[in-house]
Parts: sequence; structure tokens; C-alpha cells
Amino acid sequence: MENKETKAPVTMRLYSPLVGGFYDSEDHCTTMDGYALRGYDWTIRKALKEELLEEGRPGLAKYLDEGPLREKVLGMHPAVEIWNYSLWGVLEVECREELSPEETEELKREWYGQMTDGWGEGFVQQDIECEEGCRLCVDFGAAARNRIQTEQELKGIGRAEQGQSTGQGFPRMGMV
Repeated sequence: MENKETKAPVTMRLYSPLVGGFYDSEDHCTTMDGYALRGYDWTIRKALKEELLEEGRPGLAKYLDEGPLREKVLGMHPAVEIWNYSLWGVLEVECREELSPEETEELKREWYGQMTDGWGEGFVQQDIECEEGCRLCVDFGAAARNRIQTEQELKGIGRAEQGQSTGQGFPRMGMV
């Protein structure tokens, strides 16, 4: 019988649309969708990295309720990724083993809660300074809960392809 502790961790990603607000020096706001935000991916990655330095390996997983999901999830870290010409909010999740469909749905609910009432509520209120001298606020929680998708759901890839391809011929862009 194989010991669970010796298994390599499984990584999964949850994707959701991003929305941003771009504020000029006079505080006028321009709303931006993922397509418009893709040019600011490196700026957002830098802000995420700075924001999450103190969280350590578990990241947002430390906020999961006690139970089977918390036992399986080793780490949860927000990131962004360009896919299909748009910038997406991503939750990269490291697990002891693959999650069941029910656990994946529970994880989506937990991530939605973090995006809207937890970590994401604070992140959207932080100004990200841009080279243009403007400020950007990024809202991970703008998507409805039913818009959160696994990588397989979003990109239409099978489990065997997951580690080898991002699907549809689009290159994987770096994440935080």
C-alpha cells in the first residue's frame, strides 16, 4: 500500500474573469476587462508577490474550514495568467492528492468567498502603481461564483494533457 505522504503533490488551477479600474491623476476611472488588463500582467504579478510574501506555503489554504478539503489542500495562491488573449485571475492549488468533483466544487465556493469577502476584498482596495503614473485596482471577485472554472473546464483539455499543454495552441504565460 502506498503511503500518502510519499506521493508528489497534485497542482490544479481555478480560473475566473478579472476586472480592473484604471485611475488617472484626476481620479477618473476607466473600467478594464481581462482583455484590456493583459498589458498589466507583470505589474499585477509584482503586486501579488508583494501581497503574499508573508502568507508562506499554505497561502490562503490556512483559511479553509476544518475538514477533508483542508486535509488535502497544502497551499492556495492567487495569481494571474494570460490565456486566449485575456488576463484571468487564477488560484493555484497544491493538493496531497486529486480532489473529488464534490471537493472541487467546495474549493470553488471557498475561493469565491476569499475573492469577495476575504483576501480579494482587501486586494481590490490596494492601488497598484503603474508606469504611466496612474493607479490600477484589480478585482478578483468581480466574477459570479458560477464563472469559476477549473483549467480543464476553461481550456477544454483532458487530464493527460493538463501538464503538457494549455490547450488550443496558446502558450502558457508565467504566473506568480
